[in-house]
Amino acid sequence: MYLKYFIFAVVQIIKSSFTMKLKYFFFFLSLSLFLCSCHNKILTNSIWKNCGDNTGLQDILVFNDTTNFVRNDTVYNRLSIDSAIAVVDRMDTYYGERRLYLKRLSDQKTYRFCEQ
Repeated sequence: MYLKYFIFAVVQIIKSSFTMKLKYFFFFLSLSLFLCSCHNKILTNSIWKNCGDNTGLQDILVFNDTTNFVRNDTVYNRLSIDSAIAVVDRMDTYYGERRLYLKRLSDQKTYRFCEQ
C-alpha cells in the first residue's frame, strides 16, 4: 500500500514544474517517509518478551518459520497446527524500543511485549 503512494508521489514530482533542486528535495523526502513507514510493520524473524502486568500468554514469542507467524492481524502458533492465539492490538515505540500489544482470543486480555 505504501509503495503505491510512493510511486504516485514520485510521478507527481516528475510531472511538476518545480526546479530540479525542489524535485530532488521532494523525492528524498517521500523516499524517507516511505522507508520509515514500512519499518515498524515487520514482525518476521523477531523475538519478543512479555514485559506487561498480565501473564498467561507465552513469556517469549518468536516469530519465524517454525514457531509463530502473523497473517493479517492474527498471531498463529505453528506448534499446535496453525491455531490462532491472539490478535495484534497495536505496535508502539516507547523511548526508541518497539512494544507489541496482543489481545488473547480466549480471555480478551491485552498483553504487552518488548522486542529483544
